[in-house]
Amino acid sequence: MTTPGNKAIFETFNDGICSIREIDEDGNAGAEVGKLRYQERTVGIRRYYEAMTAKVQVDRLARVPYQPWLTTEYLAVMNGAVYEITQVQTIPDSSPKTNDVSLRLTRKRRIVHGTI
Repeated sequence: MTTPGNKAIFETFNDGICSIREIDEDGNAGAEVGKLRYQERTVGIRRYYEAMTAKVQVDRLARVPYQPWLTTEYLAVMNGAVYEITQVQTIPDSSPKTNDVSLRLTRKRRIVHGTI
């Protein structure tokens, strides 16, 4: 994020830890591929309605440190809830470089083999 002085705002990731999981053969959250600290973001009205127009629901938005491998092919587990990653956007003008991850809460998926 930049300000009028064109200075990048230093991002903090103090809201929790997100577990990024592979999707197993049953469609559940399988093997963990990484743990990322995140910052909770507001799902703005524009983003919400644009997603609904595309028939995609956005329940939560999290900002995480930039990960080039992070895609929609993974699931995110936060506070015991499983989310599908619906979009990953790179935010190049933040310090450090970050990803905004759009998440959809899924009630049909679960965590395989216990706890997080």
